[in-house]
Amino acid sequence: MSENTMIRNCTFAYKCETKWGNLEQIDYEDVRFCNACQKEVHFCQTDEDLVKNIYLNRCVAFYRNNEIIETGYISFEKNP
Repeated sequence: MSENTMIRNCTFAYKCETKWGNLEQIDYEDVRFCNACQKEVHFCQTDEDLVKNIYLNRCVAFYRNNEIIETGYISFEKNP
């Protein structure tokens, strides 16, 4: 994900405290399992991956500030 990328009209509906490195590895390279919330977490390496997984209502993990990986469920904000 590029440093100039902005996620607009989205908020974390749920921000997980479990870090990517602590999630259970499963059969897929970019997917891990969170035992805390009992959901798969999809790692997004590109903007396209992130958008796709948000639309599919998946929990996601992604780089932020080129160091920290954020994990959680992102939802689109609804316009008033």
